[in-house]
Amino acid sequence: MKHFPDHDAAFSADATLQPSGFATKANVILIRWPVVLIGCAFALMRSQPAWFAPLLYLFSLSYVASNLGLYFIGEATFRSLRFNAGLIALDSLALLIALIGNGGIEPRFYLACVLLVVICSIFENPRWVAMVALLAPLIYAGFFFQATEYNPAGFMQVVFLLTIGLYYGHFSHWVRTRRTLAARAAQRSQAKTELLNILSHELKTPLTVIGSYTQALKSSALGEINPAQEDALVKVLRQTEQLENIVNVILESASVETGAASVEREELVLSEFLDELRQNCEGVTQNSKVTLIWDYPAPMPVVRSDPGKLKIILMNLIHNAVKFTDKGEIRVSARHDREQAKMAFAVADTGIGIAPEELPFVFDKFWQVESARTRTQSGIGMGLYIVRAFTELLGGRVSVNSTVGRGAEFTVELPAG
Repeated sequence: MKHFPDHDAAFSADATLQPSGFATKANVILIRWPVVLIGCAFALMRSQPAWFAPLLYLFSLSYVASNLGLYFIGEATFRSLRFNAGLIALDSLALLIALIGNGGIEPRFYLACVLLVVICSIFENPRWVAMVALLAPLIYAGFFFQATEYNPAGFMQVVFLLTIGLYYGHFSHWVRTRRTLAARAAQRSQAKTELLNILSHELKTPLTVIGSYTQALKSSALGEINPAQEDALVKVLRQTEQLENIVNVILESASVETGAASVEREELVLSEFLDELRQNCEGVTQNSKVTLIWDYPAPMPVVRSDPGKLKIILMNLIHNAVKFTDKGEIRVSARHDREQAKMAFAVADTGIGIAPEELPFVFDKFWQVESARTRTQSGIGMGLYIVRAFTELLGGRVSVNSTVGRGAEFTVELPAG
């Protein structure tokens, strides 16, 4: 089996758009601990006893437990904007409860908190956020300690202002960075799509011209040719077709990798679609020992799907079956399940088959069966990868069953609505 490491996929996974390390699990839990502890301290440091004091103890225990619970949540969750927004809302409510429960907070402190949060959320530079978060409590303390006696709650208010300034500034910067990266990613995706369109035109146009002139020469449209010349032209046409297939595979795989592939669903008469596909496959089995059999009822209903991608899926499966079948038959079947609103396509062959230990890798990029046939047949091992990618893009799934020496069967199930 030829199976190259999927370096591209690994790189893509590592290069997932993350706002410069913001909002990762460790960062969120670490920066939240001071907020939680100071909030609990405010709730418990009441200047006068109250009937709801036990509730404040319960609140403090629950608030600490909420941060401990974050250790059991997956890393990916912390990169969700919805999750972080919910966390900010929860902390805002908890801090408000803590301040109200303290009972000794003056109105001007609430005003200072609101102004600090707004200012820290405005600045985009983290250094400015840190500077404001540090200076604002000192300025407040200057006024505060002039008007009030020194007490532990007063010092806690200064620390509280510093903490919430850094906390809310951190998440505001994270949101802005995330939006910036998303915008840049959209621009890159658009540029890649335009590049694919240019490559598609620049690569396929010369091949089309070569094929057209070669076909004209072969049909004696430009003058009589002898048998040796006709044989040479047949080989040129065959190689041109193989090169065009390789170009199509490269462009299709690139569209998957760059995210440029999109679904364009339209009403599709399955019978007419399969009839046209059958005509396109005439001559695909040049070996007379292989018979291509089409098995589908007529008529078949109208469904909604992407005919272009469905054609690519089935053509890749058929070409793959032809490539590894010396004799016997290749059966292309199609069925429609009206009750479950899905359609199933199967391509079964009587070829060399696939070993059980190789089955988990058949849909990987650059996978090819290890055999002498692979070295004599064209292909870069991307056909089945594209089959899986396009099938999943259409909301379906693909599976394979195979026995060595008896052939393989690929089944594609797709939604029909």
